[in-house]
Amino acid sequence: MTGPRKILVFQNRFLIGGQERQTVLNVRTMDRERFQPLVAVLKLEGEHLADLAAAGVRPFLVDVGTRMLRPNTAWQIRKLAQRIRAERIALVHAQDIYTNVLGTVAARLAGVPVIVTRVDLGHHIVGYRRPLTRLASLQADRVLVNALCIRDLVIREGVDPDRVAVVRNGVDLAAIERVVAEADSPDLPRGPLVTCVATMHHPVKGQIELLAAFREVLRERPDARLALVGDGVRRPLLERLAGQLGIASRVHFLGFRLDAPAVLARSALAVSASHAEGISNAILEAMAIRLPVVATAVGGTPEIVRDGVNGWLVPPGAPGALARRIADALAASPAVRRRMGERGRKIVEDEFDVRQMRIGYDALYDDLTGWELPRLVAGMGAGA
Repeated sequence: MTGPRKILVFQNRFLIGGQERQTVLNVRTMDRERFQPLVAVLKLEGEHLADLAAAGVRPFLVDVGTRMLRPNTAWQIRKLAQRIRAERIALVHAQDIYTNVLGTVAARLAGVPVIVTRVDLGHHIVGYRRPLTRLASLQADRVLVNALCIRDLVIREGVDPDRVAVVRNGVDLAAIERVVAEADSPDLPRGPLVTCVATMHHPVKGQIELLAAFREVLRERPDARLALVGDGVRRPLLERLAGQLGIASRVHFLGFRLDAPAVLARSALAVSASHAEGISNAILEAMAIRLPVVATAVGGTPEIVRDGVNGWLVPPGAPGALARRIADALAASPAVRRRMGERGRKIVEDEFDVRQMRIGYDALYDDLTGWELPRLVAGMGAGA
């Protein structure tokens, strides 16, 4: 094979979200002399489409509609397989629950290797989607995970451990620092600011417990403020709850923010109250800008937040414990919080820098496209 290998990155859509940001980061940082990214989507929508366009990539639509289990889906998979063969695509890399299933079938029809991606513990996978997700993982050439807890999950589902690849999330430290430096100063409340960055689509993010905990925090620190960055269908419910708890004037719903790092940079503390997580991009971004973190000890979070080192861990679903730890963290001296923040930054630099992510992806792509074999054979011929 000569020239860059074509990698088909298959994503549901590109709304604001941690997994979507990782997909964009992968596409944007591919070495174009080695790889040519092509992107397919099930829905041509989302704020991150602009980021792909800036990287010179325009996705094409695989139009299965709103329901996966219907005859049109089979036709669309067949068309995708034909395109994979016609364009000599070397590898399909699916990114989420729907594309994992559809991408695996299309890749098998086209006769090319396929990677499926699992970056959470499947809290949102219900009904027929759960066995289909497991089946796609069993049929794929590799299952890419970003946390050891997810690796353990897919192995329990029956995937051969040798076919599970752990590639940590990448953090583009330079990009985050640019956002902080260039963003307009966010209009934020006065007082010690506790910030949570999370979508509001699912109760798994734990904002209800966080609001209950923050009411208790305010008993000790009435000057504290809570910023909730994110949006979703549950936002009206959360706003009502803040009012019912009598803390609405102390809680600020900031919606989706492309400058979330700038909000974090002006905060005293970051918090995650999730009931389940893979590797949280929001936590990594807080660590990247030297914030200590209070987080629930779920999923992959203990792999990045080391209790007493760069933050504090509490049990999930325990607002009392969460409140106590947030209050203690705010009571700690600025020097203590600064030291913890520096340790968090060092963890990101050592383990989650985008360059390390790139090495992991490149090794995986090289392995599955057989790139090393021609070079090895050529080298043996030269030596003979």
